[in-house]
Parts: sequence; structure tokens; C-alpha cells
Amino acid sequence: MPVLKMLFIIDPPQRLDPPTDTTLAIMQEAQSRGHRVYFAELGGLFVDRGQPVARGWGASFAGPDQLAAGEVVRLDLGDVDAVFMRKDPPVDLTYLHATEILDLLPPRVLQVNAPGAIRQHGEKIIPLHFPDLMPETLVSADAELLASLFDTHERIVVKVLEECSGRGVQVIDKGDTRREETLRRATAGGTRFVQGQEFLPQIERGDIRVLMLDGEMLGHVRRVPPEGSFRSNVNAGGHCVPCDLGEEERAVCRRIGPWLKRNGIYLAGIDIVAGKVLEVNITSPSCLREINTLYGTCLERDIVDFVEKKLGAD
Repeated sequence: MPVLKMLFIIDPPQRLDPPTDTTLAIMQEAQSRGHRVYFAELGGLFVDRGQPVARGWGASFAGPDQLAAGEVVRLDLGDVDAVFMRKDPPVDLTYLHATEILDLLPPRVLQVNAPGAIRQHGEKIIPLHFPDLMPETLVSADAELLASLFDTHERIVVKVLEECSGRGVQVIDKGDTRREETLRRATAGGTRFVQGQEFLPQIERGDIRVLMLDGEMLGHVRRVPPEGSFRSNVNAGGHCVPCDLGEEERAVCRRIGPWLKRNGIYLAGIDIVAGKVLEVNITSPSCLREINTLYGTCLERDIVDFVEKKLGAD
């Protein structure tokens, strides 16, 4: 099997939580097969005389999940075989410009996920392509318009579009005397788009995260929020439990899967509550380790298998 050069663009290693980090699991699996694995941070990307380049490090593991940086390397990105964009949001201007640099890579380089897709499709906006699969939703910078959701709902949830892991998410009750002020703050006085959505009470029992690979269901888990909270993200204190994936959830994934594949979104996480899609994570979908632990799987093998097959290395 040919040796592949694989670059992972990640958050600073000291910010990672090794026992739960999906990216590290994929990196270790690739390295265990003899592939050459590198990592870089967002700021390590640059363009030199029209050529996209990354300044990063060779990856090595002193032990399970113990990422160590080798020598600093300069990688001409046209010479690598696969790039995994695994940087967590916010998807700010720096993030968007990084995807523009990655757009300069030749088509033969497999990118997980396509930089244009990350730039064009916000994780909270993707479900709007499937409006019948969403709770009632408004995306607006107009606080008064967002408040119209209270005409039909006693509670709404407001989300900052570019964030993740439950950051910038708040629940507002119809009877809250400060609700207009809260909405004005959320929209930064009408200068920032946010998502307003009917609050689904079932979220208090958790959501279902379905990992998707190449448009197909890879694994799933229920994420349960801490008591008294509605944020089920693991980074927000949620925990994972096994669950059955019902026909309703499977139908959702069958609808969205072909759209993901068509847009070059090979690895994604669909978040479902009561048969409704809340978000489709395409920047750095997680919960792979939790699924492995609960179900005895090794999903990183499937992901590296996919890369090898896609690149004709198997």
C-alpha cells in the first residue's frame, strides 16, 4: 500500500482533551498503518508565490493519545494526499480565509471536508435546506422579528450562528420581561444574524448525534445534558449513553446524506431531537471515542479505510 501524506489542521494541542478527541484517534489510526501524519494550526497556513503551504509538525505519539510534535516542517500542500480540517469554530474571518487558502490545493488532494462547503454552509444553516426536518426557525438580525416566535411558542432558543459546543446559546421565555433586551444583545443591536428557534422540551432528555461518513451513517449516540441544563454537548458537561436509532432518525440521515456527499462533506455529525434536525456539524464532528467506548467499535478504522479507498491506496 502506498504511504500517504496526511495533514490535520487542529486547535492548539494543549486545548485538546486526548481521551475524548476524535482527531487524535484518526491521526493515530493513520500513523499505525504507516502513513506520514502531520499537524498544523490555522495560523500555520500561508500562500507563497501562489502556492499553498503549511508550517507544522510531524506527529508522533509517546503513548496512547499523547500527541508529540516532531521537527517543524514546511509542507507544500500540493504534495500532500489528504487534508483534514479539524479546527473548532468560531468560523470567523481567519477561519474563512484559511478555507480560501485550501481552495488553492489541486483536485487530487482529498479534503475532509471541502473548504468551499465549510465556507458556504454554516452548521446551523444547513438544516434550512430541509425545512420540513427542522423546528420552527427564524434567522435574522432583527430582534423584533425574532420576538414574533413568541406568537406561537412559550419558549425559544437563540443561537449564535458561528459558534459551537453550546456556546452563544440561550433560552428565552415568553414571560421574561427582559426578552426584548436579550434579543437586542444577541443580535448586537441589529448587526449580527442569529438563529431563533422553537424550544423542543425533549432536549432536556438529550439529543442524538449521528456521525456520517461519505453520506452514510457511521455511528450514533445520545448526548444527555447535565441536570437543569439543555446543552447536551460533551464540552458543556453532557455525557453520552447508548441508544437505538429509530426509523425517524434513519429517515433524516437518508435525506441529508446525499446532500452531504454531493457537497464534498465526507465527515459530519447530525444532531437530532424528536425527529428534528438542530445542527449539522461539518467543521470538527466529535463523539467518535464515546461511540467506540459504548458500542465496542473502532470508527477511526472506517474513516482511514475511506481515505485509502478514495485515494486508491487500498
